[in-house]
Amino acid sequence: MAVALVAGSLASATAACGGERKPVRLSGTFEKERPRDEARGQQLTERALDLMRAKHSMRINVAQTKGSAAGGTARRQEVTLHVDRESNCTGTVEQGIMRGDMIMVQGRTTYVRFQDSSLDALSSLARARGPEMSAQLERRVGMLRGKYVKFPTGDGSSGKRVMPSAQCDLDELLGNFDEVGGTTTIRAQDSTWRYGRQVIPLVERQDGTVTTVYVAAEGSPDLVGMEMEEPGGDRTTMRLSDYDEPVEAKAPPAAQTIDASELEGLGGGAGLFEV
Repeated sequence: MAVALVAGSLASATAACGGERKPVRLSGTFEKERPRDEARGQQLTERALDLMRAKHSMRINVAQTKGSAAGGTARRQEVTLHVDRESNCTGTVEQGIMRGDMIMVQGRTTYVRFQDSSLDALSSLARARGPEMSAQLERRVGMLRGKYVKFPTGDGSSGKRVMPSAQCDLDELLGNFDEVGGTTTIRAQDSTWRYGRQVIPLVERQDGTVTTVYVAAEGSPDLVGMEMEEPGGDRTTMRLSDYDEPVEAKAPPAAQTIDASELEGLGGGAGLFEV
């Protein structure tokens, strides 16, 4: 999404009463007046971004699909996070067959609990690889059922398994929008019904990529969602909701957690669930 800023100025000259008439001088930058849909698209985009940057918390759902379903190469991942400016967040993560619930508390510690259906699917894959792989993974699965894995946060430089805190840092997430700018055209379309509410689509086309941003049609134009279609067929969707709602991020009871370090040295490679 890009925002093109249009600036113009007009200086008027005055003539002193009874004195010499001064020539009219014009200075500034003049650009062709934008079509109504472009001007409205720019105004709504800027307003929606300003509103979003002022929020203390929000729920963000991002789903990405890459590859071709027809060609059997489609890969999908989805993340839903309710996050605030204190780096608290709760949500779910899904990639391939793995799906888990995540809690991060003040950007310091992350807890992930993998769902039983994901662990069952992983066990099936391991059995297909032979008894040795199956035995290694079953030990991990047995330790994890019904438990949260406790990860420290960091950048991974220590060599230990950590979770990046940036994913739950709302200031950093919103900072990605600071680079919005450029000269592409955003057009506002007529309001329509989407995501269970009236919205105004803002459409941008650039280099074969079509991005549609949806802002609320009633009340303040808060960002509601986004859809992006790329030339190769890759697709990204984003939903935004629960603005300024408190994030309930609490560490689970110790009896329901297992430290990530306890999973080290169980074989099967460096990945937590390498099959």
